[in-house]
Amino acid sequence: MMKKGEVWCKIGFNIMDYVINNFIKPGMGRSREIWEHTGFQKYFRNTGWMFGGRIFILVISFAVSIYIARYLGPSNYGLFNYAVSFAGLFGFLSSLGLDNILNREIVKDHGKKDKLIGTSFYLKLVGSGLAIVTIFIISIFTTNDPLTLILIWLFSIRFIPASFNVLEAYFNSQVLSKKVVIPQIIAAIISAILKILLIYFDKGIFWLTVIYIVETLVIASLLVFNYKKIGNQLSKLKFDMVVAKDLLSNSWPLILSGVAVGIYMKIDQVMIKNILGNEQAGLYAVAVKLSEVWYFIPIIITGSVFPAIINAYKKSEEEFNKRMSKLYFLMFWSSFLIAISTTFLAEPIIKILFGEAYLGSIVVLQIYVWSGIFVFLGVVVSKYLLTKNYLKISLIGTLLGSIINVLMNFVLIDRIGIQGAAISTFLSYLVPIFLVLFVHKTRNHGLLMLKSIIKI
Repeated sequence: MMKKGEVWCKIGFNIMDYVINNFIKPGMGRSREIWEHTGFQKYFRNTGWMFGGRIFILVISFAVSIYIARYLGPSNYGLFNYAVSFAGLFGFLSSLGLDNILNREIVKDHGKKDKLIGTSFYLKLVGSGLAIVTIFIISIFTTNDPLTLILIWLFSIRFIPASFNVLEAYFNSQVLSKKVVIPQIIAAIISAILKILLIYFDKGIFWLTVIYIVETLVIASLLVFNYKKIGNQLSKLKFDMVVAKDLLSNSWPLILSGVAVGIYMKIDQVMIKNILGNEQAGLYAVAVKLSEVWYFIPIIITGSVFPAIINAYKKSEEEFNKRMSKLYFLMFWSSFLIAISTTFLAEPIIKILFGEAYLGSIVVLQIYVWSGIFVFLGVVVSKYLLTKNYLKISLIGTLLGSIINVLMNFVLIDRIGIQGAAISTFLSYLVPIFLVLFVHKTRNHGLLMLKSIIKI
């Protein structure tokens, strides 16, 4: 009898066939033959848990978010998303860019895992405290509405229990995604049930926000349980100043990138609320949610094939370019099909899912969804820059795009409303992708990307 992780993998085989047959080295056979190879069973089971878990959680959270949007209406839904976005702007202080660094360091030296995990955890706790204090101070000066302040502060509290996601980095480094996915699924189910009950009993926006804290606490508790269950002890986790300095010296580019990404993903909703009000922010939030629901696809696919890309890079530049070309082709045309389909179906999608109150989201969705093309391509470009160790180019592109996003939002939101914010996002997402065409050492790869898309 197959294990659950294997079931998820079998379900994903049709999707993965293209990836496997283009990125796994020649001679290894097709995906079902690879499955019989013991070394690959663990890999695909892990990927299966990641893929299946992400889909399951996505479906639940998306369904509940529709229920919440209908219940709150555009104005309160806009206020709700403003609080999420405002707190999210300071998430970089909580994460400190440590997750990827921690994962890498544990793989390199598993014997230091207690110091690495313990040091990262305490650094994140300090960062979370700093983020909460910063949010508290800035929010006081930027809003006079007591309810808005309370919602922002509630969302910022989530940073504290989220510090336990250092255990996610450990599980991922040991190819144990199951230990991460199951807590997330359980938390998503509990959260969904509580949200539906609160809406049924008409408890309002405050208690809905509290549930998000509960969800984070459940995940943290279950991660700790799983960590101890496989023989680890929390008492062994120690803070080490030397390790802390080493981690932070490696993570500072990721911290800066976190600032830029936070601006990219959140600033438009914050600015819309402050310039146009809660209702317009709510309409915009629905378009964003419908557009971004697909963003897990490039992350899962590129994450799965990244080891194959690294191996190709070690073998030859030619083999590396072939695999990157196929990945660009897959990312572009899959995102294009999503964008073109959503453009034509935007009106019935919004009417059926969110109702008449959100018809003002239609045009925004038809614009915003095309940003997904650059998101899909951008995930691949970031893997290329990581492989070549061109992290500064990646950082410059992200920072430049976020600056352009802010400047264009200031101009366009005031002139053409929420459609202007969607246009700003679309153009700013383009910047870091095509920056590779204007930097000398990445220009040839930029041309490879363009040729891959149109298959010259």
